[in-house]
Amino acid sequence: MEERHSVSLCCVGTGDAFGSGGRLNSCFHLSFPAGQLLIDCGCSSLIGLHRCGIAPAEIDTVVISHLHGDHFGGIPYLLLEGKYASQRTRPLTLIGPPGLQQQVEGLAEALYPGMLSEKLNFAVEYQQLDPEVPLQTGSSKIDGFQVKHGSSQHVYGLRVEVAGKVISYTGDTEWTDNLLPLAQGSDVLIAECFAYDQSVPSHLDYMTLLQKRKQLNCQRLLLTHMGSAMLAQIGQLELETLDDGDILVF
Repeated sequence: MEERHSVSLCCVGTGDAFGSGGRLNSCFHLSFPAGQLLIDCGCSSLIGLHRCGIAPAEIDTVVISHLHGDHFGGIPYLLLEGKYASQRTRPLTLIGPPGLQQQVEGLAEALYPGMLSEKLNFAVEYQQLDPEVPLQTGSSKIDGFQVKHGSSQHVYGLRVEVAGKVISYTGDTEWTDNLLPLAQGSDVLIAECFAYDQSVPSHLDYMTLLQKRKQLNCQRLLLTHMGSAMLAQIGQLELETLDDGDILVF
């Protein structure tokens, strides 16, 4: 059994696509003895990393749940920062659904034409998530679980095992029973919770998560990606919620 060490989770961005409550797009930073990893990297992630005192050039791996801008749109800025500001040399691994490389490179060209035409000072390796095959990168094991968000078949919940701890993340999804094996035995499950008491397509709501809490069988359930109706209920909820800049050590 892998030896357990402390893992630090920094909630760089806990907002939805609309910036509800002034929160930044989805981005979670894991720090552990063998490295640093981002779970999702929305458009505002570079701002959030600097606010949290995290050096972007020290991040080893970025894992993306799905190809919506508030979850992957910050990667071109991460590359831009590495090329010009920090003059990064550390290799960077980008992991995500099929099409990640094409989407990142296309977005980078649209935002900063020619940015990638000259070779970067650091290696960038793309790896594709496959829900049938666990992915080992460095000291991290990453599993993808297909979830339901819009029409794409390549939208994943993520289960990351590092330093003997398990951090699971729903990504964006409506309820699906695939969330049960995703959450099983996790030290932490970060669950999107866009809505409060109304079921909406493609997203989870608070009442469903409250009802399913025991079935999820995780040590801690932490809510993120909250819309305005959810934010209006902050302080009156039974389940834990996250805010930008929150740090958990476990």
